[in-house]
Amino acid sequence: MDSTFKKIKTFRFGKCNREDLLSCLPDELICQILSLLPTKDAAAASLSSRKMRSAFTRLTSLDFDDSPISYCAENHPLFIDRFQLFKTFVTNVLQASKSPHLSRFRIGFGGDLNISWSHFHHSSRVCGAACFPHVESTLLNAWIDFPLNRNGLQEIDLRIHVRIPGKLPSALFACQTLEVLKLDTNLDFELVSSMTSFWLPNLKVLQLCSILIPEDDFVSRLVSSCPSLEELYMNCRWKYGNSVTISSPSLRKLTLILYRADEYSDLISIDTPNLQRFKYGDNLALHHSIPSMKALVEASIHVLDCLDTPDESFDSMLSLVRAVSNVERLNLRVSCVEVLDREEMKNQLPVFHNLRLMKLGHGAACKWGTVLLEFLKRSPHLETLGFPVGFVSGPAYIPLFDGDVDSYAESEQQVFRTNQEIPPCCKSYLKRIYIKKCWGSEREVELIRFLLKISLVLEELLIICEEDWVDKPSFESTLMKLPKASTTCLITVR
Repeated sequence: MDSTFKKIKTFRFGKCNREDLLSCLPDELICQILSLLPTKDAAAASLSSRKMRSAFTRLTSLDFDDSPISYCAENHPLFIDRFQLFKTFVTNVLQASKSPHLSRFRIGFGGDLNISWSHFHHSSRVCGAACFPHVESTLLNAWIDFPLNRNGLQEIDLRIHVRIPGKLPSALFACQTLEVLKLDTNLDFELVSSMTSFWLPNLKVLQLCSILIPEDDFVSRLVSSCPSLEELYMNCRWKYGNSVTISSPSLRKLTLILYRADEYSDLISIDTPNLQRFKYGDNLALHHSIPSMKALVEASIHVLDCLDTPDESFDSMLSLVRAVSNVERLNLRVSCVEVLDREEMKNQLPVFHNLRLMKLGHGAACKWGTVLLEFLKRSPHLETLGFPVGFVSGPAYIPLFDGDVDSYAESEQQVFRTNQEIPPCCKSYLKRIYIKKCWGSEREVELIRFLLKISLVLEELLIICEEDWVDKPSFESTLMKLPKASTTCLITVR
């Protein structure tokens, strides 16, 4: 690449047509430029000259993307015909390719790699098999085999959801040059799971999405075959999921989102001593074996369903929180806080010595009087406190300021009205609090009153209201009248 640009510095366009300067560049550079484009754009650019068409056949990166992703015959009947053109285009490009080297291969149709936490809990958002396109197994196998038969393959990204799933080729998991492998597919993993061993010595990024994990030890065997793995993203369904084990000294980033209907695991074992970012979503497991992650910077935990008894759920959740106690940024979503909201949690939480930013979700039965104070007491250097989904579940607490206080609010106010010892972070560090999805209820006002009372150095309180429910001028006026321990605190309502 460097030698090519040195040639360009002394290159003169001479009699070159100024409307087609690209064709006047050296062949090597034209090929590199076209390889950076989506393949359909590179094909369009190649029509400008014979030289460009020749360069197009030597692309070292191929990127086929057929958007939009839905082929629902009812809502998008014309997309079925469009997909036939896409199949022809892909086949023609692969047949015309003359390059023995291919560094990157990406193809996407019928699915979306960016699946949210709630993907499997909102099945109405996902098309059924009848809405996926049909691709003959022989043709699909030819497409997938194409990059595996080229030299120097570093990245392969398959986002493939088809009406009649074939089998994913096992050769994908024995490509020694691969550095990035991304799979979002409903193809069958039977051939892959039957492999006695995998070998991906250079793989740094592995993403598995929408896949049915066929057996409990599949992931542990796969990860152990990747000695250079730095990032693992899994958003998958599990056929069994009784025990999940991930062990990797090289792993830096782990996203583990497990789905197994209403079941839960007996054991989740994660041994990743150098992990820096951890995102975990699952039904609570009966047991967790997670040694302290001393390098951890950021963690997000999302509990979907709890165990059969509150005691089991509490112990399991507490073990998860203890494992991430070295974190700097912590996000406990939805039921995590509710599970821990018990008198027994006092003095059982770890001390979060490095925690600077904390986000707390809530469950429908969450009482803040105990859990909020305990987290504040155990986070001596906390600077930002966030409530991304608010304090309460929603309009059940409306109408505004009606004086009705439910049992949760009563128990909270017994704590808030007592002279509490101010947590260390509130004396010296806590400078920003934000609350989203605020409904304007009296209970919320009392919670905000308490936070303003104990936050001695607070600089900003940001409140984002649900505008269809809140009379903003009235609510803002109420908040502005609340006493503040910090003279520098600015309250913003929007």
